[in-house]
Amino acid sequence: MTHPLKVFLLLPAMLWTTHLAHGQGYSSENLFYLANSAESYQSFLRNCDQISIVCPAAYSIDSVGVIVGNVDTRVLETAREKGVKVMPLFANFDQRGIHDFLEDPAARLESIHLMLFYALEFHFYGWQMDLENVNFRDRDAYTSFYRQAADSLHAHGLVISMAIVKSSQPAPETGNDAFQLYMYENWTGAFDIKAIADAGDFISFMTYDQNMALTPPGPVAGMPWFLRMLQHLTDLGIPASKISLGIPTYSDYWFPTGDPRFGARSTRDEISYPAALDLMDRYQAKKEWMEDQQVYFTHWEEGSVFNWLFLEDARSFAAKFQVVESRRLRGISVWLLGTEDPAIWPWLKKNAGTVRIP
Repeated sequence: MTHPLKVFLLLPAMLWTTHLAHGQGYSSENLFYLANSAESYQSFLRNCDQISIVCPAAYSIDSVGVIVGNVDTRVLETAREKGVKVMPLFANFDQRGIHDFLEDPAARLESIHLMLFYALEFHFYGWQMDLENVNFRDRDAYTSFYRQAADSLHAHGLVISMAIVKSSQPAPETGNDAFQLYMYENWTGAFDIKAIADAGDFISFMTYDQNMALTPPGPVAGMPWFLRMLQHLTDLGIPASKISLGIPTYSDYWFPTGDPRFGARSTRDEISYPAALDLMDRYQAKKEWMEDQQVYFTHWEEGSVFNWLFLEDARSFAAKFQVVESRRLRGISVWLLGTEDPAIWPWLKKNAGTVRIP
């Protein structure tokens, strides 16, 4: 039996019909997330010609619906000059605060009022919601609020999307049951993905992190996992035109640590590609390609304990993007500007067009 990965990665170029002046057969709506850092801003400046939408992680929302934050005026000016749409996100990870907000009609209205005010004041393209650590019992309330916000934003000509937490099925996965129960009840179970996709303009579906500080070391987003995430969306009947598939550009570094509160333990940091290269150089670690996962990894021993690094670079980015291309999805949602392997940009320019939104 042919492995599905090979089908995606070996699609002949003849399937990519040419319709752009410079020869690419596929144009992607490239959404890139922007952090409040010099590295992120500089990456945006260097590469804005290949960005359709910049999504600054610039706002937060509290339990009474007050949205606060701001987008760097330099980003707004550059985006306007280069024809890049600005679609900030607002975030909250406080489970109790999110519950209180969703159950409060006045708080909902306040948040929508502020979304409209900021969008019209700063000429935003629209908004992306990023509420995470939402309890599965708030699923219907979250969907209801999203529909309410979508109706209001659409009435003013604005676009709305949601960042959706990773999941490969509409139920807890089998195996590692205690872990899967926790993840479903507190993270993945809160999203009615089909209803959200129907109500909004598109979804940014996070295919990361496959592994995290709560798990043993592993890839940020291995290819079999990446394909399962996409298959889940397909099974739900989400149209390709509404799927902006998440691609990580940061790497994961696992190492031992300790402190008075939690004691000795293993933890993990999300680190940039340059930081990953520095670690490999410091410890003279040699990376190895994991063919089944389509990522590099390495490890080294320090103080009798192994440290692990799983690397996202241009090669792993290309493998994931080619899946997006083969399915003719809307595009990609990339976390995070400033953490990427610089080689992704010439590869992207060579292999796909960048959608420019009127």
